Amino acid sequence: MELWDLLDKNRKPLGITHPRGRQYPMPPHTYHTVVTVFTVDASNRILLTLRAPTKGMYPNYWEFTGGSGVAGEESPTSAHRELLEETGIDCPAEELVLLGTLREPSAFMDCYLCRLDQAGEDVTVTLQAGETVDFKWVTLREMEAMIHKGLIPAPCAMRYGFVKAGLTKIIGEDAWLQTEAEGVSVPENK
Repeated sequence: MELWDLLDKNRKPLGITHPRGRQYPMPPHTYHTVVTVFTVDASNRILLTLRAPTKGMYPNYWEFTGGSGVAGEESPTSAHRELLEETGIDCPAEELVLLGTLREPSAFMDCYLCRLDQAGEDVTVTLQAGETVDFKWVTLREMEAMIHKGLIPAPCAMRYGFVKAGLTKIIGEDAWLQTEAEGVSVPENK
């Protein structure tokens, strides 16, 4: 059973753990750590994975890599573990760049950047059985079109909106300016 460290509204550890699962509602006014990793390749494209059709929440939606931190884990370690589990990409925790933290209703969402020096086509992506069934490397423009088409769930879209300025500053304005004439297409849900 996965356990989370519980935190107060100021992110101070409460010294208690809580089991993951909808059958275990979190105590009021408590939070846990969740991470999102925006993986960007050398061509300034972002990795999206397609959630398995058997997932309880948002089946068959495209998303960024992420998940909950487990008890005893520091946030960068959680981001490294989630990226490795869900994609097979082994980006050391110390190479991840914290883009920002968003306090959500029951979690502190730490958003990280994993910057790869290879084009997506040269990166081996290994999907996690039961979690994801496909992946795509998309430009910022493609991703925003997918958000507007409802192919990316609202929580993921909100997290992207939160880090967009910082992400664009790091990868460059030109990354967003790529057009369909340059090979941009919007993937559909399966």
